[in-house]
Amino acid sequence: MESSSAMDMGQMLLTAFDTSMSKYWREEDRRWRAEDRKWREDDLNYREEERQWRFQEKFMREAEIKWRQEDVEQRHVENARYLWTRFVEKNRRDVEEKSEQLKAISNLAALFAGFAVVTLTQFSFQQNEVSIIWIALYGVFTAIAVSVISWVDDNCNGYLHLNSWQYFKKWEIICE
Repeated sequence: MESSSAMDMGQMLLTAFDTSMSKYWREEDRRWRAEDRKWREDDLNYREEERQWRFQEKFMREAEIKWRQEDVEQRHVENARYLWTRFVEKNRRDVEEKSEQLKAISNLAALFAGFAVVTLTQFSFQQNEVSIIWIALYGVFTAIAVSVISWVDDNCNGYLHLNSWQYFKKWEIICE
């Protein structure tokens, strides 16, 4: 019996040791699982933060792309406005120059007509000395000269509203 009681006692000791070790291992396993759950929870939180950062970065990239497109559009508008202003200013200067030339032609026609009239009255032609045909020819040629100058003035003034290329072509054809 002693051997059986010693064996029972040994078995009891081993069972108690096994139970205490099993309890210790379970506690350690629970701690590992709790730590593992905590790591997983931290990892999920980190992943969620990372998703939010990526969403914010995506939003910032889209906003930057939109800003760049708007900036390029604005630059195109400013360039077009600048080119248009230069074109308008050049045309304005050309039209002013041609307008001044036309005013000079108009003044010349008025002066020519004035001198013709003054000449006719100042020389006081006698009907006996100069033939009426010569006086009539003088009047006709004076009228033709004044009318040609006036015609050039009138026709060239009609082309001031054209753009510069058309204006210069018409000027070359009619006025010169």
